Amino acid sequence: MTGYGKLNLAGMAILPVAAVLGALISFGPRTDTMLTVFVINCIPMVLGGLVSALLLRGANRVRAGQLIALWPTLIPAALGAVWYLWRAILPEEVAPGREYLAAPQYLLLGVLCLGIVSWVGCRVARARHNAG
Repeated sequence: MTGYGKLNLAGMAILPVAAVLGALISFGPRTDTMLTVFVINCIPMVLGGLVSALLLRGANRVRAGQLIALWPTLIPAALGAVWYLWRAILPEEVAPGREYLAAPQYLLLGVLCLGIVSWVGCRVARARHNAG
């Protein structure tokens, strides 16, 4: 496995672990809550990881666009992890914890959009590499 593949796997693990840590800070050590938050946040990360893995296969062949191929995994993972930990430290006053149900839906849309953008970016990077 290349370093980019390891980075892809690390990105897939960052968001669920950060979400569980945020839930632990917000709600305390409740096993059912932590398991639910982990599984719900694995869904967009598994999809992003699969898209990134497919893009990395093509990018590694021509040695161009590897970092672009990681966007569907790393960008939502980083933004989601920061959001969950920020909301754990400064919770919402009206409905604390609602982001644990809403954020994965938005992250899933972000993964899909970033998958399309990174597919185009990888195609452009490969075309530039083959032209030059």
